[in-house]
Order: sequence, then structure tokens, then C-alpha cells
Amino acid sequence: MKTLLVLEDEPSVMKLLRHMLKEYHVIEATTPEEALIRFTDLNQVDLLVADLILPNMSGLQVALNLRSKRAALPVILTSGFPVSGWSARDSADLEALGGKAVAVLQKPFHKQILLNAVC
Repeated sequence: MKTLLVLEDEPSVMKLLRHMLKEYHVIEATTPEEALIRFTDLNQVDLLVADLILPNMSGLQVALNLRSKRAALPVILTSGFPVSGWSARDSADLEALGGKAVAVLQKPFHKQILLNAVC
């Protein structure tokens, strides 16, 4: 069973993600700092699902940090904004993250779209 680290600061969205991903082992984090700690403590995360807009650090910055520890970590980024509406910094961070094993899902999305990205 895949272990997914899900980083989302909105409780209602986290509840929805938990329901959509119930067939996976989901580790929840509500802050970037918590996600970094959980990743280090677990030592085995198969995929990161992270919201783009978070306090203190973006989901992209968390992904870059985790990729510095494990270069092949797959990443799914979620955002209420299309990529074309992202800040210059977020666009640069996305480019730095690279296109390999990265999916960007615009909220709201259907369960099947998320599950297809997880597989």
C-alpha cells in the first residue's frame, strides 16, 4: 500500500482528500513544517500531495525541499488557480522542480482525476 504525505491547511479540503484517498495510507500535515518533520520521521513516503498556497512556505517549496532528500519523489500539487495565474516565484519553483513525476491539479477536481495522478 502506498504511503501518501498530504499537506493541506484547510480542514474541509483535508477531509475531502482523506475520503478520496481512503485506499492509501495517508499521513496528514497541516503546515509545511509539519510535512517536513513527518517526511523525515516516516522515512518512507511514496508520494507528496501538497496545496500550493500555504502559510510560511508554498507547497512547491516543500516539494523542492523533499526532492533534495529524495530526488525521485513523485509530487501532486493542488491549487485553486491555474498555473498561468501563479506568482513568478511559484512558476520558477515549478520549473526547478521539473516535469518528471509532477502533476498539477486545479481545484476543484474529481476523485478519479486525483486517483489517476496517484497511480
